[in-house]
Amino acid sequence: MNEPRNFTSDQRAYLSSLAAVDMVDASSRIHYADWFRIECMRRYREGEKPVDLFRQAGLDPKLVGHKRIERAFARWKRTPEPTHPKPPSPKSRDTVDPYDPRDPRDRLIAAQALRIQQLEEEIRFLKRA
Repeated sequence: MNEPRNFTSDQRAYLSSLAAVDMVDASSRIHYADWFRIECMRRYREGEKPVDLFRQAGLDPKLVGHKRIERAFARWKRTPEPTHPKPPSPKSRDTVDPYDPRDPRDRLIAAQALRIQQLEEEIRFLKRA
């Protein structure tokens, strides 16, 4: 069995800034917002792919991991939906609701920020080699 992937402090900060994430704990477990889980399951039942849903929320599978996405959906299928989920609340003025269709530029910026972070990690890794 593979060890769970530990996130860097920058990655934890990025993930925690997303509206879809309630928190990332020290053991790198991601706690997702109830509204995100409900929205994902609704859209999944309509035929959308779990990986696409995570990606649209700023949760790139390269960062989060495909296995983690699969396990989240398997768990969500077994768990009843909350009766009174909290609506998404902005964590900061920079937080973007990825399901808000009014401004797709915000989703693009979030995706670009994640890609920059991944490239910076690759550079650090290559410099160490």
